[in-house]
Amino acid sequence: MLTVLKSYHYFKRSVFFLLVFVCHNYYAQTDLLFDAQKLCNEKKFGEAIPLIDKVILHPETKEDPASWHIRSFAYIQSFKLLGIANISKTYLLDTAMSSAIKSMQLDSSKSYTENNKAFIKSGAGSYYKISITLLEDSLNNEKSEKHYLNYKKYTSIIDPSFDFKEKDVNYYNSTGSTFEDLYMRNNFNQKYGDVAKYALLKVLDIDSKNITANINLGILYYNQGATLMRMMDYDVDLAQLDVIQENAKKLFKQSLPFMIKVYELDPKAEKAIESLEGIYSALMDDEKANEFKQKKEALNKK
Repeated sequence: MLTVLKSYHYFKRSVFFLLVFVCHNYYAQTDLLFDAQKLCNEKKFGEAIPLIDKVILHPETKEDPASWHIRSFAYIQSFKLLGIANISKTYLLDTAMSSAIKSMQLDSSKSYTENNKAFIKSGAGSYYKISITLLEDSLNNEKSEKHYLNYKKYTSIIDPSFDFKEKDVNYYNSTGSTFEDLYMRNNFNQKYGDVAKYALLKVLDIDSKNITANINLGILYYNQGATLMRMMDYDVDLAQLDVIQENAKKLFKQSLPFMIKVYELDPKAEKAIESLEGIYSALMDDEKANEFKQKKEALNKK
């Protein structure tokens, strides 16, 4: 392993450090390593990458933690120069993370631990930003969730005790709300509805009392039932009518426990009270429908 003298260069809004190696070795591969270091110091990361990629493959240097450490730095800085919006280049981030981990595995003296952890922490933050960008801009929930899980994976490496509950609830509630809105605005497109359900149920797996997830799921099922009921206004034969009524009834029953939960958590939740009136009315439970009608009227008088 190379002997190393550390010199730290701070980057704006970053805790990254680039190690500058001052020892010399007469092997060609270590010369390439020094050249790659020099290019990184000059912020010529794109030029450094081909050199460092050769270094980590050569028998003389492939087991040197310094090689993988410099590789991680070159790749993560190349990605940052492109910006989070350039999602097609996330392979640069993937390579940076795997290289930092490889360096840590080889680094028996722990010379690069602090820096490698800084790389991983920054990369984890980038994965989180990518996941939100994909969700908001491209509406690609599968890729968004993939990068969100990468955020969790790499955060756990540097902080095994990190509690993701709040992050998970926020992420999946955001996904659910986004796709429920798409479902409503795109003529009740089932694909969007399924994504919304999946995400909101993930929230309730974490926090069964989460009001946002409960009410959004309740509304989702309620609107599906109401959509079927509206189909009864068209000319349909009796056989179809029975099927539509039965399916709508099932959807209202699926909505019911979510709305009840919201009402139990917040008896003044107007949307839940109004929905419960509509659900019970659709289920032919006039007594309950009237009960929530009165609750709604009383609430509106205040």
